[in-house]
Amino acid sequence: MNTAIPTSDLFWGILAFYVFFVLGAGLFFARNNKSTEDFFFGGRRFSWWIIAMSMLATGVGSHSFAKYASKGYQYGFSSTMTYMNDWFFMPLLLFGWIPIIYYMKVNSIPEYFERRFNSTVRNLSTFTMLLYLVGYIGIGLLALASLLQPILGWEINTIIIVVAVISGLYVSLGGQTAIIFTDLIQGVVLLFAGLLLFGLGIIYFGDFSIHSNDIFWNNLSITNKLPLADFNSPPDFNFVGIFWQDGVVGSVGFAFMNQAVIMRFLAARSVVHARRATMMNVLVFLPIGTLAVSNSGWIARAIKNKIWYFSNSAGYSMKIDGITSEVIADTVNPNGIFTIVAGIVASSEAVFAFLVAAVVAALMSSLDSQINASTAVAVNDIYTPLSKNPSEKTKLHISMFTSLFVTFIGIQAAFLFSKYGTIYEAHGAFHSIVTPPMVTVIFLGIFWQRFSSRAAILTFVLGAIFIYLGVLYPQLFVQPFSHGIEFIEAKPWSYIRALYNVVACVAIGVVVTLLTKPPSNYDKIKGLTLWTIKDGPKYFKGSEVNKNAGITIKFPGSEIEVSDKEDNTVSLPKKYMNEIKGEKGDLIYISDHRWYLGGMKSTHARLGEVSKNNKVIISQDVFNHAQFNLKKDIIIELEV
Repeated sequence: MNTAIPTSDLFWGILAFYVFFVLGAGLFFARNNKSTEDFFFGGRRFSWWIIAMSMLATGVGSHSFAKYASKGYQYGFSSTMTYMNDWFFMPLLLFGWIPIIYYMKVNSIPEYFERRFNSTVRNLSTFTMLLYLVGYIGIGLLALASLLQPILGWEINTIIIVVAVISGLYVSLGGQTAIIFTDLIQGVVLLFAGLLLFGLGIIYFGDFSIHSNDIFWNNLSITNKLPLADFNSPPDFNFVGIFWQDGVVGSVGFAFMNQAVIMRFLAARSVVHARRATMMNVLVFLPIGTLAVSNSGWIARAIKNKIWYFSNSAGYSMKIDGITSEVIADTVNPNGIFTIVAGIVASSEAVFAFLVAAVVAALMSSLDSQINASTAVAVNDIYTPLSKNPSEKTKLHISMFTSLFVTFIGIQAAFLFSKYGTIYEAHGAFHSIVTPPMVTVIFLGIFWQRFSSRAAILTFVLGAIFIYLGVLYPQLFVQPFSHGIEFIEAKPWSYIRALYNVVACVAIGVVVTLLTKPPSNYDKIKGLTLWTIKDGPKYFKGSEVNKNAGITIKFPGSEIEVSDKEDNTVSLPKKYMNEIKGEKGDLIYISDHRWYLGGMKSTHARLGEVSKNNKVIISQDVFNHAQFNLKKDIIIELEV
């Protein structure tokens, strides 16, 4: 094997141990998958801190280490600006989109579109969603292959196939629960490894005096230290283009339409926990994650800029301005800069192996999530509507096989993206073309009750036509939105075309809606828009909401008696029923009291009749799903 970075058995032993440990841990937690709700949503029972870490690991995935490290190497600290654009749409996400999809039990974006509009809009969105997710899988595979190539020395297509097979098999066996608990491990490893690399990189320069030329900071140019790129130059990385493509279309698309993120929201135990997870992710984890994924590029740029002294064969020092090819070659592929820097600054092979394992963690986090999300769309929005009442067992088996098929399609997408150029530009161009129609329909559908089904259909169809015209004739359609960015014939306005595409789609949606007669009433879309969100909890429960929701009681597990029934009920003694102020039919969350389990031993159920023997009687299916340890205390929270 012709490896660019020499490795020994120790390196491969550490890497193999990590991979098998994480895979085994995920499959262990997923062993109780009984239905597609378990497979896709983990039983909707996890605490906010697990969901937050899982969202981090999904968002800051393998493509992030490749994309942002490469731009950090080329342009410095401005590589972080796209990660800082998520805060401004948080209120819309927290108080609009999350309660809508959770309370209305929306399993996928296409399902939302059918309930909000009609089946035609669902079909159009299903195609768009699968294209988006498969593209994401392809980008992730290509990014990881680029990061591993300096170590393996294989052809990049071979690496793509190997990592795709591993990911596809894992998801097909484990599902969402395996992914969430794997992400918990990988999120911690990912952050620690990224920050460790930054520390090792600073130490590598060897002098901490603020006035020394050896300090990391002093080896970055003024341009490298700027937090934002130039407004409209260079064409491959400028502020206005990146803002619209990555900061607006990319970030909003990722949060509102990415099925993997939607499935994280739906895996939370409640809307409150989904909101907490989102706030923690955007305000705390993402800024730290930005540092973790970008810093290897900054270190590489500082190394490249530094004036080094090398000893020649005669034994005296020779001053060289800039780094020669022995350290970082001028022809280095920026996509693999993380691995190259890790090989340079790691203090030992064991540390280098750990840093590479972090990249594998990023692979498993992002790829597994996107594969599982693609499978959810394929099964819930294509197979289930076309089949005749399939059993849960059949759907579960179909889900597993679909995971493998989606992975195969993702491989083909990775091969296609590998011909585009840099991963950052390939991902940006893909986002700017595929995402705008879907994002437009989601936003207008949520925030404008009058937005009609006809307008949604034409936004998809005419929007796609105008996007295609922009690709064919960029100087005619895109140039008015270019903000003075230089025209490059090979890749014309890769980023700013996102602005043109959004404007085209929004204009179509608004004009068609205003020319369409408004509906006579809005009862059909209750709970599906921001203005009818108050109807969501009632729909979620199926009856009037209990105003005492939020009350929690605690009791010894020894008081539980498991019945033979399978009706998903919990019957409380009168003293507990009075304490929780519940009524028959109320939804409850029942869990092991130990917070650090994160909801693993928990489930949702309904209150039954008052028990007559002073025991907490739970049905067999509740017990089987929650897997309680009856020697531990149990808590019950009144939900709605």
